[in-house]
Amino acid sequence: MAELSRYDVSDKEAGIENGILKNKLGIKNQKKLEDAETVLLADTYTHFFDLLEKRKLNLDISLLFTINKYFLGTLYPWAGKVRTIDVSKDGMLFASVKYIDDSLKSFEAMLKKNIPTGRDGKKKVAQKLAIIHNECNAIHPFREGNGRTVRLFLDLTAGSLGYNPINWRKNQRIEYIQACIDGMAREHKSMEKIIFEGLTKKVG
Repeated sequence: MAELSRYDVSDKEAGIENGILKNKLGIKNQKKLEDAETVLLADTYTHFFDLLEKRKLNLDISLLFTINKYFLGTLYPWAGKVRTIDVSKDGMLFASVKYIDDSLKSFEAMLKKNIPTGRDGKKKVAQKLAIIHNECNAIHPFREGNGRTVRLFLDLTAGSLGYNPINWRKNQRIEYIQACIDGMAREHKSMEKIIFEGLTKKVG
């Protein structure tokens, strides 16, 4: 699921010029900006799965920041940094910037407890990944690219356990958004179902 996610922001001018996110390449057309992000995301997947294959990744909170910076650093100076404005989307109001630091500390502790291991069966892996997804989504630490960043993180985590990248495209966007909304209330079953259905073991 690599589609863009644009937000309603507390300051309508925050990083936006004529309806387009200000970027280092001076792109002023939304379609061209989306195309650039699509290309960058594909490169990001290749880069980090190569590191995973070489066993050069630590599946911790710092990896989320590294992914976001690598993914969007070509376009945005704030890539890989904690956002400084409040954002909302699809009726979801994410963590206020006043509480992000504390939220990230809690998330880091939760992440350490919920990173799946080789001892976990598929159902348990899906349960843990759903919690990680939803807790990260509730914080939404970055100005842009939160969903794509956390989904790649989960794909890498699944890959470390012998699974293929999660097939997010099996699920309709409405179902995924509803699972995100449920997750804001720490109801993880909907996201667990999506992830479970999208998990397949590597062959060979």
